[in-house]
Amino acid sequence: MKNIIVFGAGEFGTLIQNVMSYNQEFQIAAFGDDDLDKSKITTGDVPLFNQEDLFQFAKENQIQTAIMAIGSNRNRAEKYYVFKNAGFKMLSIVHPKALIDTEVVYGDNVIIEMGTAIHTHSKIGNNVFLGGDALIGHHNIIGNHVLVGGNASFGGAVVVEDYASIGVGSSIKPGVVIGKGAVVGVGAVVIKDVEPGTTVVGVPAKPI
Repeated sequence: MKNIIVFGAGEFGTLIQNVMSYNQEFQIAAFGDDDLDKSKITTGDVPLFNQEDLFQFAKENQIQTAIMAIGSNRNRAEKYYVFKNAGFKMLSIVHPKALIDTEVVYGDNVIIEMGTAIHTHSKIGNNVFLGGDALIGHHNIIGNHVLVGGNASFGGAVVVEDYASIGVGSSIKPGVVIGKGAVVGVGAVVIKDVEPGTTVVGVPAKPI
């Protein structure tokens, strides 16, 4: 079994830990976090280090694979590049009860939670979190550093640009483009394109 390190010891760290519990190929050797008080959140006896000490631990134990487990897209992207530039291979993981159709491709540091379904000819970028029971329709394009909340539902040919966040339980009409850094609120129903950096909420979704 190959050892990996996980940066992010909060709730997202425990989600990674849960998915990894089904994986017979990898095991978590250590967590890292900028806030060491989060040691109370992680479970088991997995050690927790700050970033500098985590790098040293990885070097001493010849660990070269990592996962970023951070909710904020911007913060996750920052750490993603720090670890990638330090030479770590960024691992993607898929819950065994997720459904990945044919002709689906995804990048590195992609976390696909339980019950998520990705339909054919969809493309997922790097450093993306797909929450539980999300439905990604056919021919979707999801960019880098994106977060999709649980139970979100995308029609066909949806485009989600880099750094966007899609709220839990939201619905997106086929063919809609969600602009870079946009935020779709919880339960929103998006029937037209969302401009970059815009937050939309409601049914139908409107900017605020």
